[in-house]
Amino acid sequence: MSTLLDVTGLSVNYGGVQAVHDSSIRVEEGEAVALLGPNGAGKSSTLRAILGLIKSTGQVNFRSTSISGVACERIVSQGLTLVPEGRRLFPQLTIHENLMLAARHRKAIQSTYEALLARLPILAERRDQPAGTLSGGEQQQVAIARALMSQPDLLLIDEPSLGLAPTLVDRVYELLADLKADGLSMLIVEQEVIRVLNFADRAYAMANGTIVMSGSAAELRNSDDVKHFYLGAEE
Repeated sequence: MSTLLDVTGLSVNYGGVQAVHDSSIRVEEGEAVALLGPNGAGKSSTLRAILGLIKSTGQVNFRSTSISGVACERIVSQGLTLVPEGRRLFPQLTIHENLMLAARHRKAIQSTYEALLARLPILAERRDQPAGTLSGGEQQQVAIARALMSQPDLLLIDEPSLGLAPTLVDRVYELLADLKADGLSMLIVEQEVIRVLNFADRAYAMANGTIVMSGSAAELRNSDDVKHFYLGAEE
């Protein structure tokens, strides 16, 4: 596998408060990587900094090319996009309209749209339904589909299971598994630790803005430190 995303020494400051400090993350082609940590650890800030949504220092390379300081729109056009925490759909717009707002490649818009509807029949059935009337799980599927409209090579996914019932989380991860099987790479921020460690290839753990542990998903799943800090409530 070749390295798709290489983040080195990433730091983010908010008004003098350091949210991320000297953090380094790598994602290989076709790989799913989990980013773990408690609330306030700096996980979402890391994703937003990678995509150029907030100012940061350090080096971010995508396909061996620096995207540090590059505008978010250009980064998305190069094949990297975000599924944000809380989905952030336009609730009054239909599924169709939400997806079309994210389309990037004009020549492939219709074929990409039709492929997504074929993959997600529920979206095809309700394409003219306002997004705000969907269930949380359905909205998360729309949010992922919206990101896929830009034909990314790497998805940054922020808390895909947030606020969802377990059965709906199952559906979301089934979709992610299908996408991974197709070769799509992912960097996933997730507080459902067992779930994401069973899904991912590798993982990083953050605390106080710093990467404190990394390794294969199995290594972190079996780590006493991870069990103590992240799995205690689930065991």
